[in-house]
Amino acid sequence: MSDTSLSMPTDDAAPELNPLVNPAELAETFKRTGRVQIPHVFKDASARRLHYALEHETPWSLYVNDDQKRREFETISPFFQQEMALAAWDRARSGKFQFFYHCHRLTANGKTYPNPDHYLFKLVALLSAPHFLDFIREVTGTDAIEWTSSDATLYKPLDFLTMHTDGSHAKDRLVAYALNMTPNWCPDWGGALQFYDRSGRIEESYLPAFNTLNLFRVPKFHSVTQVAVFGGQRYSVSGWFHGKPNSNPAELRKK
Repeated sequence: MSDTSLSMPTDDAAPELNPLVNPAELAETFKRTGRVQIPHVFKDASARRLHYALEHETPWSLYVNDDQKRREFETISPFFQQEMALAAWDRARSGKFQFFYHCHRLTANGKTYPNPDHYLFKLVALLSAPHFLDFIREVTGTDAIEWTSSDATLYKPLDFLTMHTDGSHAKDRLVAYALNMTPNWCPDWGGALQFYDRSGRIEESYLPAFNTLNLFRVPKFHSVTQVAVFGGQRYSVSGWFHGKPNSNPAELRKK
């Protein structure tokens, strides 16, 4: 099996954009397709440090939804987790929107990460920094972006997120993102970010790729395919770039 771990970083490099990334070129792709994949988005040292933080320094909780209710379990017995998984699979089989994965909340209700001593505090600061938001505005052509929400996510074998659009809850979501931080991912392991048309046909599929930022306009049908039972640990940071609260995304994009 491929190794999805990296050696321990030798320094505590802060998250930093790769200066070689060209936003103008990326903007052409996003304008044409409504999505774009940005490889090598951070400098290598900071990407390696972020991966280490996610793999070794992050307290994970199980996240699962029961109909419209999200449930979080910081600790759970193997037996109860198996029962929760069986129930989630049954709901997913019936066609209901369903997720079952592991998460660590980075931002909530507009508040930043609460622990300034944790490396993830530095990541949240970058994702909300003016120069980073300017970079995202240029790539997406969405000047109305004002703030960022973030969760660290971990998909273990058999974790999944079924097809949905991201557009039915917060009206101010303009662009969704997924910052993949898993090295050496094998295609057979699943865990792909897939995009669909209105008929449910697959348009495109992004495999998890280390130090790669995926951006796509919402609402858009997408899913994260189930990680295979023999798969690895899929680490990422995901969320949305938002406009003003309670704003209309269609109107904001006209500005």
